[in-house]
Amino acid sequence: MLISFIPLFGLFAIFFGIIAVSISLIGLVIALKHNHEKGLIIGALICSLLGGGIAYSQYAALNAITKEVVEEVNKNKTENKVKKVTNVRDQEVAFVLDHFNKSSQTLTDENGLPLNYEYRIEILETKPLGKTKVISSSSNSDKGKDGYMNSMYAELSVSKIKLKLLFNGKQIKDVDFISQTYERSQTNPFLDYYNSSKYFKKTLSYTPGLDDKSVLNKAIKTFTKPNYYRDFIGRKKDKDAKFENEYINATSDLIKSSNILNIKTIEDFQKVKVTVKEEKIKDEAIEETTNSKKLLITVDNLRVRTSPDLDAEKIENLPLNTVVEFLNKKSDNKTEVTIKGEEINEYWYQIKTPSGNIGWIHGCCFEEK
Repeated sequence: MLISFIPLFGLFAIFFGIIAVSISLIGLVIALKHNHEKGLIIGALICSLLGGGIAYSQYAALNAITKEVVEEVNKNKTENKVKKVTNVRDQEVAFVLDHFNKSSQTLTDENGLPLNYEYRIEILETKPLGKTKVISSSSNSDKGKDGYMNSMYAELSVSKIKLKLLFNGKQIKDVDFISQTYERSQTNPFLDYYNSSKYFKKTLSYTPGLDDKSVLNKAIKTFTKPNYYRDFIGRKKDKDAKFENEYINATSDLIKSSNILNIKTIEDFQKVKVTVKEEKIKDEAIEETTNSKKLLITVDNLRVRTSPDLDAEKIENLPLNTVVEFLNKKSDNKTEVTIKGEEINEYWYQIKTPSGNIGWIHGCCFEEK
């Protein structure tokens, strides 16, 4: 029974307790058969049972304490490992920020020789997170069919970038980061009298870990800000309020659904899955157009360009109802343009004009002849 009070004996104490109980039971049986004194043996049996119980409870308590100690040690090891990794990353970030700071200064060593700190940014991979639809305001008929028309859409993406740090022209370190890109595209950003079909892009980026929160706030503010109204043109704001609200809601919903604000680390970036939407190569209208060699121009002064791009050099303007020859070649990608307030996303087609010029026209503005 004394042994049972020492928890370090553990299973041995339980073993001795079982032996004591067995001997007591045997002694009790012998005493019953020969009419010997039974009180002492019964007392021994009780003590044996009590000793065995105490021994088991001590063993259970010791086992629980040991398990708790082991779990605490493992927890501390895990925390120390995470802390170590975090400290390494913190040191890298601090090194990059210090390098950035030095790159904006004119520094020399103790001998007056220049110390040139530079950095380069390489985009390793970009994943698109989504795009809003094109939202166009109503035109001002008093200023012509396209007066004050303005179209806007927005896109989000995240990129894995590599910062290459250089000292006096030699690379000394490179560190990977994630960059969030907020891009707003709009036609006619200054709301002039007449609208252009060309989109002007406003792009802002935020790099978690390097940029402070003010950079992110500015990017979101610009990204979600509509630009449909200017009071100096004499247009009532209530005409454009619905377009402003539609754009604000569309961009805010895109930020939430894309989860861009939570993509901050390389691990977060790896988890982003990009869904590629496959477009039909040819629908019925395009198939019919392809089979037809003659196209009828449906707008006045349609520009023929040297390549399938809105910024390509202009070859000539085609009057309304001009018939051109289709050369069985179209662009690989579609381009969005806005015609009379309607968004049209179409391919470019190579044609030959009546004057003999060969160029490209957008698919917005012709029909099968």
